[in-house]
This record gives sequence, C-alpha cells and structure tokens, in this order.
Amino acid sequence: MFKADYHIHSNKSFDAAPQTSIESILKTSVDRGINEIILCDHYDVNWVISGENPDIDFQDSLNQINAAKEKYNVGRGDPDAPLANTEFLLGIELGQPNQYPEKAAEVLENNDFDFILCALHNARNEQDFYYIDYKNINILNLIKIFEKYTNELCELASWGNFHSLAHITYPVRYFLLNNIHIPMEKYNDLYKKLFQILIHRGIALEVNTSGLRKKINQASPPYDLLKLYKETGGELLTIGSDAHNATDIFSGIPYIYERLPALGFKYISVIKDKKLIQRKIEI
Repeated sequence: MFKADYHIHSNKSFDAAPQTSIESILKTSVDRGINEIILCDHYDVNWVISGENPDIDFQDSLNQINAAKEKYNVGRGDPDAPLANTEFLLGIELGQPNQYPEKAAEVLENNDFDFILCALHNARNEQDFYYIDYKNINILNLIKIFEKYTNELCELASWGNFHSLAHITYPVRYFLLNNIHIPMEKYNDLYKKLFQILIHRGIALEVNTSGLRKKINQASPPYDLLKLYKETGGELLTIGSDAHNATDIFSGIPYIYERLPALGFKYISVIKDKKLIQRKIEI
C-alpha cells in the first residue's frame, strides 16, 4: 500500500494541538511507515486580513521541514534511514481565497508550495460553521446559510488556482454533531454542478477522513456524494486525515482505500512536480 496523507496541520495552525510540531509530524509518519505527507496549515484569507487568525511564515515551515528531514535522515537514500524514500512536502489549506482573491494570489506568489488545498469554512459575510450557536439558530436560517455556502463552493471551484478542494460537506459535520439533519439528496444537482466545474478545471476532490474519528462516523464527502462524483465523470481524489494532532496522521485512510474500488475508483491522485498524477490504489 502506498501510504499518503495530504492534509496535516502543525501547531502553526490556530486550532492544532500545541505539541504538534513539524518535527513530530515527520517522526510519527516515519514510525508509521508513511510514504508521503503534506503539511497544510490553515491560511483563512478573510480571518488573516481581519486579524482574527495569525499570519504564517511558510518559509520558516519549509526550513523546519528540511531540518526534520536532516535530523531523521529521511529522503536521502541512506539504507539505514528509517524510511529512506519518504516525501515531506509543503502545502497550504487556503481558506476562502475567492472572497479576497488579491490577497490569496499574493500568498501563492510569495511562497513555493508543492500542493494547494482550498477550503470554504464560511460563506461570504457569515460565521465559520464551527462557531455557529446551533442551539439558538432558526433552522430555516441555517438552511439558507448552508445553501449559500454550497453555491459559493461552485464560485471557489471556478476561481481555480489550486490542486484539490477540501471537505465539501464541512457544514454537515457540525449539523450532525448537533443532531440537525438536512436531506442532502435535495442538493444533488448543485453538487453535480460543483463536480462538473472541478472536472473541467482538472481539480481534485478531497476525501477527508476526520469525521471517521468523530461520533458522526462519516467521511467528507460521504459515499453517496462520492458515487455522484464518479457518475458525473470525476476521477481525481486526494485523501487527507485533516490531522490537528500527530497521533491522527493517516487515520481512516486505509478504510477509505478499501471502499473506493466499490464506488468505481481505481486510483488516487498524488503530487509530482506540483502536478496531480494518478496512482493505482493498493490495499
């Protein structure tokens, strides 16, 4: 099995565990025999501009990656190294870039990322779904925000300039945790529109396994939407644990590998020279 995790956070992300240093990410990955990992710390453009989230020195992140690789003798071809062929790449989870495209373009131009993962955590002029008070919000208003969010995913996909779109059912994670159930099949036409844009632009869809570690026990997107993506003609999938703690690296990914062939997927998408290529799923 080719072991890859394309969505890992260090303690440079505002919501990650303080002990999750870049060095600890590499050491854990080496100990688990993982072939390829990508650091994707949060850069939510709107929240950085407002000052609510800290800016990130990505050059320092790259320096720490290289120092960790040197310390653990990784990727240097030494047969005595614990995992001589490991790749540790620098990525970014770029949040809401379509809302402030000039700032997003500046971040991408000023940093040499191997992989660009984009995400939408809040619709324009709305709260991040993480912070919504679900006990006191009117359900009809919540549905309107969700529909606004899902339409904006199409806008983000059309913005382009990235490799993979993260956790497209992000709001549903919090709905389910608060026992709120919205009939997702109602939005199949909208998701199909999103998938058509991704396919046209050659952008991958992320399968995010973080929900498998929570009581919702569901990946993002869930299997019915992955099936719809496949039926729409989608082939490009990146897989990420969305680990905010080194102990969660690669969590749930073998489980996804085992289930993708039944949905018609034979390959996962991986990065080579900053471009997506297909690699056959090995179980």
